[in-house]
Parts: sequence; structure tokens; C-alpha cells
Amino acid sequence: MVRVRVAALAVRKEKILLARHVKANRSAYLLPGGGMESGETAAESLTRELREEAGVESRVGDLRYVIEARSLDGKRHILQLVFAVKIDGELGRSVDPRVAECAWHPIGDLRTLRMHPDAGAAIAHDLAGGSQQACRYLLAPWRD
Repeated sequence: MVRVRVAALAVRKEKILLARHVKANRSAYLLPGGGMESGETAAESLTRELREEAGVESRVGDLRYVIEARSLDGKRHILQLVFAVKIDGELGRSVDPRVAECAWHPIGDLRTLRMHPDAGAAIAHDLAGGSQQACRYLLAPWRD
């Protein structure tokens, strides 16, 4: 079964908002967001997730990426809808126990951080060029 996840592409002063998750003593960085709940639109889900993970209010904009990733064994499959987001105010405390922290990172860090799904380099390239306007599909390697 495919899991649909919504995520935020929030950029401020040449930095991008990332959520650090810790699992089995390993950290991975994700664009903040999460699964949609029944009865929610994608924008409503993302607004709720940003409140939970980063303690912020936000304004959801255009769809920027559809990122697909499957585990090597084929048992896990994710389709991530990434929206441009404007964050209102400063980051707050996460109430999601899976999120160790949400913080702003230099866009260039996307090339070297352990990202899940592993689309950081492509996103960094697009943001550095400043030319990506339309939605882009990425097939990304799975990261455990």
C-alpha cells in the first residue's frame, strides 16, 4: 500500500526548515510534514503537521514536488506531496515524539544531510538555481 505524506518546502533567508527524526539511534532529516488524516485536505493536513512538529502557524502555497520512494524490499512505498509554505513567526516546540527538533538549515546542507526520502540534492539544486516554478516529480532512493 502506498502511504501519502504531505511536506513543507519552507525557505527563509537562504535556509530551509527540516525536521530531524531519530530512529534506532540514527538521525534522518525530513521536510516537515506527515500523513493525511481522513476528512482533511492536503493543505489542512500540512497546516496541522507544522503545528505539531514545529509549533508554528503557516500558509500553504503551490504544490512544488511529488516525490516517490520505495524500499528495496518493496514493502514500503511513499508518495510525498511537497508544498511551498510560508512560516509565520518563530519556531516553537514539537509535540511529535518522533521529531527530535525542527530547525532552519542552510540550503546547501541538503546535499550532505541524510534525507528521507533522499531528494535533498535535487531540491538544493532547484533552490540554488531559483528557476523551478512548476511542480516536479522525483523518484528518490529510500533511506531507512
